[in-house]
Order: sequence, then structure tokens, then C-alpha cells
Amino acid sequence: MLRMPGKDVLPPGPKRELVNELFVHYREADRPPLPQIAALTGTMPNPHQVSRETIRRLLTGQTTSQWPVVDALLRALCQLQDRDPDGRRWPESDDRWDEDDPVTCREYLRRLWNNDIDGLDPDEAPVTPPAAPAQTSSGWGTQVPSPRQVSGGWGGSASSPADDPWATGSPAKPPAQSGGYGDEPPF
Repeated sequence: MLRMPGKDVLPPGPKRELVNELFVHYREADRPPLPQIAALTGTMPNPHQVSRETIRRLLTGQTTSQWPVVDALLRALCQLQDRDPDGRRWPESDDRWDEDDPVTCREYLRRLWNNDIDGLDPDEAPVTPPAAPAQTSSGWGTQVPSPRQVSGGWGGSASSPADDPWATGSPAKPPAQSGGYGDEPPF
């Protein structure tokens, strides 16, 4: 049975963060014997056989190993917990999810694994930018139409967007593009 290495053996830093996260899953799986984990890595879907010595070295911080090895260990520990490695890392009680932390177990472990390889503390590591918000069809934040989309100058009625509260007139068929400028001044 393994124990989390002390700070004198594994000092604070990216490697300790990685080992600590692996130990969270090891503890949640009730500290299974290493041969049981090793056997499970070879029988799972998309198997990647990992030896019990490699598992021991990963859990004690003596190696970092390749991502497929670390991922196989995570998947085996999650299977022993009856947990999805691609599920949210910290599910809330009563089926309530914390929208501030949507990261999965696998994503978080991979981030720690990369930090360990690069020698970065979690505070120094680059963060994946958030996805761009979806465009809405009305309200603030919509795109301003280009001059080609609106003809007839300011307040022209040729092809004003339907959600423009300042547009005048009703939308009509856009005039044929002549390639030049309109007769109306821009002000």
C-alpha cells in the first residue's frame, strides 16, 4: 500500500501537484493493489498496459512518463471508482454543477502533466482561452453591419438589420450594386 510522499521527499512544485492529483484518484479507488491496477490497464477499452513498477514510480513521483501511460493509470483508477475520467472533476451534490470549474478529471491531469514536464507551477502555466460567446440575434453585442450591407447612408431603409432599434422604414429589396458610392452624404 502506497502513501503520498512527504514534502521532504517530494518538494512542493509541479511534480508534487501531479502526484497529488493521481493520489486523489488512488485514494478514491480505496488504494487498490498495484498488480490489480496493472492488470486493469491491459483489459480496458483502448488498453495501454502499464507495469506495476511504473505505477508505483508514478504514484511516488519518481517518474513522469508519457501521457498514454498516465492516462491509462487515470482510466484504471476511475474504472475502480466507477467514475468517468471525462466527467467533471468536482461534481456538486444534488446534481448542481459549479459553472466556474467545468474541467474534467482527464483535462486537469493532463494540464498538471504538462506543467510537470515544462517545470511550471500552476500559477505560471498558460491557461486555455475560453471559447468565444455565441452570437445573439438581437440586443447589445451584435455586429455592426458593413457599408456594403447597408446602402443609402445612415438610417437608410434598403437593408437595415431587423434588430436595429434606430432603423427607419421597412426592409426592402437591396438595390443592385453599382460598385460606386451612394449619393447621400455619410452624415
